[in-house]
Amino acid sequence: MKEMFVPVLLAIIVGVVEYFSKRINLSGKKYSSKILSFSAGVSITYLLLELLPNFMEAALGFNKYLILALPLGFISHHLIEKEIYKHNYKHDLVKMLTLEEHLFYFFYHILLGTVIVTFSLESTTKVLLLFFTILSFTAVSNLPSLKHRSVQRALFLSTSTLIGVLLALSIWRFVPQWVHFSLVGFAAGILLFTIIRHHIPFGRKGRIGYFSVGFILYSIIIMASWSF
Repeated sequence: MKEMFVPVLLAIIVGVVEYFSKRINLSGKKYSSKILSFSAGVSITYLLLELLPNFMEAALGFNKYLILALPLGFISHHLIEKEIYKHNYKHDLVKMLTLEEHLFYFFYHILLGTVIVTFSLESTTKVLLLFFTILSFTAVSNLPSLKHRSVQRALFLSTSTLIGVLLALSIWRFVPQWVHFSLVGFAAGILLFTIIRHHIPFGRKGRIGYFSVGFILYSIIIMASWSF
């Protein structure tokens, strides 16, 4: 029962944050640069200190070819976004980026839901570190997109993480272990692109102080978790 309760609860919280962040559109607020910078510091710290090292260690211990999932995740997101920028201009570009954010991130959060289940079965600490990172980059995005106009659509899109969790819980025991490793690597590759491209403020944008606080705070938390 506990194995099901924890990932479902975390997925519901992510869904609530995603719903209100898309309705409120934090990226347009005056304090968004502070939130974005702090979120970027947290996300990149988790990726570099926790997710990537753990995935590489697990993949090398199982089958080194599973490491290919990491660049495949990165490249898939890059190719989709590159095609959007290549074939659309001005207002159409914003519309297509909005479509990308809605559809691509819908399926990506389904994938994250499966990773939440995988991590929750390994360690509570491990899944909580992932959970707070997901919250940090779900709450705000640097991608130029339009705010949700449909409440029903926003509600549906916000269920993506829960869909992934329920899907994983229903078939987890029947899925080979190498698939779990591959999904984690694929998700890590997408997250790497997302953080670099959409969450780390570029140029004069952002607040280096808030980024540093996010980096230092999450570094301390992650290093403390290594002793558990």
